[in-house]
Amino acid sequence: MKKIDKILGLLLIVLMVMGCFGSMALAATVNDDQSIALKIIHTNDTHSRYTYSAKNNTIGYAKLKTIINQVSPDLTVDAGDVFHGQSFATIETGGSIAELMAAVGFDAIAPGNHDFNYGSARLLELGTMANTKILGNNVVDSESSAAFFADDYLIKKIAVDGAVLKIGVFGLISPDIYGDTAPANVAGLTFGTRESVIATAQQAVAVLEDQGCDVIVALTHIGDSDNGTLMRSDAIAQGAPGIDVIVDGHTHDVENREVNGTLIVQTGCYSSAVGEVEITLNKDTDQPDPEDASYTIQGKTASLTTAAEATDEVIPADPTVAALIASIEAREDPIKKEVVGNTPVKLGGSTDNIWQDVRLGELNLGRALSDSYRFATGADIAAENAGGIRAQIPAGEINKGQVIDVLPFGNYLVTKSLSGADIKEMLETSIEIGVNNQIANDENNNSWPSNSGSYLQWSGITAQYDLSKPAGERVFSVRVGAAELDPAQSYTIACNNYLATNSDYPGLQAADIINEYSACDEAFISYLQNAGNERFMVAINTPNVTAGTAPQPVPNPQPAQKQSANNPRTGYGQWAWGFAFYR
Repeated sequence: MKKIDKILGLLLIVLMVMGCFGSMALAATVNDDQSIALKIIHTNDTHSRYTYSAKNNTIGYAKLKTIINQVSPDLTVDAGDVFHGQSFATIETGGSIAELMAAVGFDAIAPGNHDFNYGSARLLELGTMANTKILGNNVVDSESSAAFFADDYLIKKIAVDGAVLKIGVFGLISPDIYGDTAPANVAGLTFGTRESVIATAQQAVAVLEDQGCDVIVALTHIGDSDNGTLMRSDAIAQGAPGIDVIVDGHTHDVENREVNGTLIVQTGCYSSAVGEVEITLNKDTDQPDPEDASYTIQGKTASLTTAAEATDEVIPADPTVAALIASIEAREDPIKKEVVGNTPVKLGGSTDNIWQDVRLGELNLGRALSDSYRFATGADIAAENAGGIRAQIPAGEINKGQVIDVLPFGNYLVTKSLSGADIKEMLETSIEIGVNNQIANDENNNSWPSNSGSYLQWSGITAQYDLSKPAGERVFSVRVGAAELDPAQSYTIACNNYLATNSDYPGLQAADIINEYSACDEAFISYLQNAGNERFMVAINTPNVTAGTAPQPVPNPQPAQKQSANNPRTGYGQWAWGFAFYR
């Protein structure tokens, strides 16, 4: 049972005007039966999809603003991965998205792993520009253990018939973030362990209850569809009782389920839907004194407005936000339209789902990107992880905006020195990841391996593998340039700074950096402009790592044995051994 402190109407108005409550909504919805309906609008993992498109299944910010105007929510929040993902955002290091968020009006957001892609200092700036609170209670300074974000909580106060109802909000990001962003982006920060994150959630619930909050909301960039290999949001619901709603993100799922009394919701990804939660509270009639009124939550429901439903007739674009989008596009347009190259064929996969295609096999785009890294660095070998490739390029002219869409993370190139044995181990690991990705794709149950993006695209290497062999023993032929791979020889490999620290490849991770180079998108643009068409065409048309059949081992010849009349099976016994060897 949760109490609402009775406040005199005049004092409430004065406090609202003076701003003493910090965050105040004018009034909640009071139903005919005198129950109260609190409404929450939420988004997650928009990855800078900023405008409406029926073709691309995106709602965008102008229509989101209209939904907010129509619903009049008591709380508007986002569960992370909002500032990064497409050239619209990356050209201005997230500033364009922050402008739109300020225009739409968000009360709070959770930090997503990709929100750190411009560095942690820039994320703080973006929160200020967006005029919203970034809530990440488990993000702390490594040295001082002080909270990194300025606000631990948001307490939103809602006027209800002369009283004040409090919504308390806190935020969490997965402690597994270390594998989801380049280490430099979160240098000097710690995110805890799974156990400590649950303890942080418990502490937040206790603080908000002590502050008299009637509804407690957790913003979590954690998710639920990783088959348990990473932390899940339902662990927070189980471990920290008292949370009424978890607005979730990170895994791009559609969630609407109750765990341990907590409603967990997630809208999918890429602005494909806007979520709404309605919480119904009833007044406790056992309290005779109206000044000591108390309320209990009677029900919680969740719903989605999808991009398909957001037609212009039903949800027209908000004109103010639409005009802001147009002005941002106009100032970015000259930069994005600069032509940097040309391709006679589509650079990408066999479908329009680049996220999936690049995790299932070698693509012409992956080969071209990796070849550009060799071109920029002079390395013997280059590799790009599948998770770093986020868009494809249609046939025709290539402009700068398209390149940024393909490589939106702002990663830069590094070179390292690895032994031939380490290179072969990387090939084996990548092939095994690809096998597991294919299994997940075939099962079609939205449970891809957590390291699916670690599948590699290559340049400078020619290899064959046999899937009939055990994992770790599949690669049977490797050449670097024209020469056979020498396990004892050192080779220079170029890759992005994120892959260079990837724990899936411990040999690469442990090797010292030889040198650092330009950003990956800049290297690819230079390649398109300077490497020459012949090299480009060879890269996109020549497979590097292909399936084959390993040659059968040849047994050592055995010396002839003399037959004995006393042992007529001597020769047969020798044949039987040879047969067993081949089986």
